[in-house]
Formats: sequence, structure tokens, C-alpha cells
Amino acid sequence: MSHEHMRSYIANLPIGTFYSALQPIEEDVVTGVDLNKLPDGIITGSNLIQFPKEASPQVRSSVALSLLAAQRVAASDPVVLTPQQWVDRHNTVLTNLNWQIGGGGAIESEFKNINVAVHEAIIPFLAAAFGGVVGAGALILTALKQLKEMDKNSPWITLFDRESRRFNVTEYQFSVVEVLGDQVSLRLASARFSASFGRTQVLFFKVSKQTAKFDAANQTLSADSALLVDMNDGLKTKLAAFTKTYIQTLPV
Repeated sequence: MSHEHMRSYIANLPIGTFYSALQPIEEDVVTGVDLNKLPDGIITGSNLIQFPKEASPQVRSSVALSLLAAQRVAASDPVVLTPQQWVDRHNTVLTNLNWQIGGGGAIESEFKNINVAVHEAIIPFLAAAFGGVVGAGALILTALKQLKEMDKNSPWITLFDRESRRFNVTEYQFSVVEVLGDQVSLRLASARFSASFGRTQVLFFKVSKQTAKFDAANQTLSADSALLVDMNDGLKTKLAAFTKTYIQTLPV
């Protein structure tokens, strides 16, 4: 896609209107982030993202905004009526934003330990999904381990939980970004929980024998860093009304 066509595509993304799409978090607790100085750990809607130290500010911003754009389009599409249709629409947007979607798969996973909170129980799954790279997912896993010491009503937890709820499931996404030369790689793992886990604060839900399974998926995406940087200004303009509320710093 040419530069001009990409600019037009971004400008015309059907991301919905801010006020009708948003179930607001109270304004006085929303701090947002500086898109030009994103930290190593952020929450973009339903996706908890870890960046490496060497990722440039422009790459960090474009990754976060690409994922936010894909989420907003999927959430706003009236034709999307199931969790899998949401994922398919989400991935179509990423493909059109210069991301190449590689291998991956989905399986039904079973918790090894009963009577522990979901955020503790999914740690082995995520560790396996991000395995193979030194330090991959370490910040995400640390955040999950520290959740029991955090306020359940923290803005980032409220955002992450709220945006992960769709249709009859709660689906959390976790992404580890790697910079490999001129390529940016994104390892994305997701954990989908049915309504039997509850409809709010699923991360803190206690796993029982009746709720001992969940759907796990992972995939790898890659993009040329120059193409990501080239999209940055257009994505910032398109998503300006959404970024303060939908992108938060991970306090680890």
C-alpha cells in the first residue's frame, strides 16, 4: 500500500465516536501517557504490552496505536457479533496497517492449580507462550504476580478488565515486542474466559473445578520499523480523542 493510500486508510478507519463508544473511567483518575515517551510497560485497551529498551519512541507509539486502532474498529463494527469475529476483524486491521501475521494457534487450556486467582493461574501459560527469548514477558509476569498487592480499582486494572469484556467472554491480550534489526516482532498471547468465570474483575476470580479451563491462543506478528514510523503521525491524529483514556502506564 502506497504512502498516500495508507494515510487515507488510517484517516478513514471506522473507530467509532469517542462518547458513544466509551464507558468512561472517572476523569479525575485518568492520567494517560505521553505517546512520545511511552514506558516499557503499557496497557492499550485489552492488551498489556511490554517493550524492549531499544524500541524507539516512534516504534512504541505506532505499536500501541496500531493495536488500539484494531481494537476500536473491531468493537465498533456492527457486523461483528462473536468473539472470533472480533479477533478476525482486529487482525484484518493490523494486516492493513503493514503487520504480517505469522504462525500461531488456539487450544483449550486447563489450570494446573485449583483455588487460586486467575491472574496467578495464567502465569505458567504466559511464561510458555513468551518462552525462548531472554527476558521475554518478564515485566508482564511481574505485573501479574504483584496484582494481589494492588488496588483492584486502579485505573489501569479497570481499563484492562473493562476493554477485555465482549459478548459472552472476557479475553485478555498480552504482547511482547522485540526489535530485530529493521523488523519489529510482536508475540501476542490471549486468554479467553467464559461467563462462568464471572463478568467483572475476572483477573481476581478464584479458579474452581467448575471453571478450570480457558481458551488460549498465541500468534506472532511482524512489521518493518520504517513503515511503522511512517504511520505514526496519522495514527496519532486519528486516535487523538481516545489515547488519554485507552492507553495507560503499567505501574511496575
